[in-house]
Amino acid sequence: MRSLVVWGGGSAALARARHDEGAEVVAWPGADTAALVRAGLPVRPLEAVIGEEGLAASEAASRTWARLWGRVPLLDGKSFRDLVQWRETSLLWLAETFIRSQTAGPGCARLAETALRLLEVTRADEVDVVGLGRPEATVLSRACTARGVLFHGPSPEARPIRSTIARRRRPLRALAGFLAPASPPPVPEPTTAGGRAEVPPMLVLPPRRSDAPALVPLLETVAADLGMPAVVVPLAGLARWETRRVARAASDAEILLREHRTRLRDAPGLHESYAHRGVGFADLARNDLDMILLGHLPAAVRMLEAAVELISGSARPAMVLLPGVGRDDRRALVAASAAAGVPAVVVHPAAAGPEDLDRADGGPRPAATLIWRPDSDPAPAVSRLREAVRARVGSE
Repeated sequence: MRSLVVWGGGSAALARARHDEGAEVVAWPGADTAALVRAGLPVRPLEAVIGEEGLAASEAASRTWARLWGRVPLLDGKSFRDLVQWRETSLLWLAETFIRSQTAGPGCARLAETALRLLEVTRADEVDVVGLGRPEATVLSRACTARGVLFHGPSPEARPIRSTIARRRRPLRALAGFLAPASPPPVPEPTTAGGRAEVPPMLVLPPRRSDAPALVPLLETVAADLGMPAVVVPLAGLARWETRRVARAASDAEILLREHRTRLRDAPGLHESYAHRGVGFADLARNDLDMILLGHLPAAVRMLEAAVELISGSARPAMVLLPGVGRDDRRALVAASAAAGVPAVVVHPAAAGPEDLDRADGGPRPAATLIWRPDSDPAPAVSRLREAVRARVGSE
């Protein structure tokens, strides 16, 4: 029989005993192998065992699971994308990056692929674990079951991976709504000279206030060439436009999302969706649904509605410029622009990679996407902006 010891740390006694019986010792990524070295035991890192191809497959499994999860049927034949709708747009588009990077599901899919690759490469018949973390040991145990490999010892008790959700108390939300202004405040003064008063402004929504100075060359060229003044509101400043209407809309969204959470929580389809190649991990990722429906999406809706208030109620711009905004926030702002009937233009500060680009099925789309660096000629970017707002500005 081919025996395998998966090392996570601790005492080398069991590893020595199994090695003396002919077992191979493999160290899990990040494991401290000092005890094995002191004991004179040969050990190979898992990365070397499964190779670059296996590591790439594990990362691909995480990305693929995150991309497909929102599209598989969960309840009554409907997917998460179908269920969570707001302003005729699926809120899934406003959470894809969050799901991929902040929830447990994609990481569990990566663990499952890693464990399966390890078992396939080593062709192990039996596996022992020493000092492995609870999620890793749980997933490895289930991978052994899926592959028909004997896993020694009791299967670890599955516990949900810790959630980072930040919940607000209902009385505080009600108080915030009561104290919210009835109407939106005016926008700041334009940051560029040379614009024409009769031309609607360009609303610029950078991620941070510190990002605004880098945009000055582009905004000055826009003001000079298109006569369009620029009004800059950093995303952190959107809270000023959380009016009573926004508070009511956010409250309605929270009620809707909580209803979805109640219906989905114990749905068999949700449980079945948390699996990769026959290895299930719904119990490990049990906090994901709360993180998405009670944490991230209510905040995304609040941002969307505040942006609608700013765009349609205060700024009334000819165009919304989104420079360097993260994908989830960017999609919320594009959806807000679409709801207000104003074209949005996305500006990437460097060559956009696959993670930066939006697919054709990714919800409301910007009128244009362009690349512009602060040290580059703004003329090509301004030409694209002119095309995006030609009908509104009347400048050809």
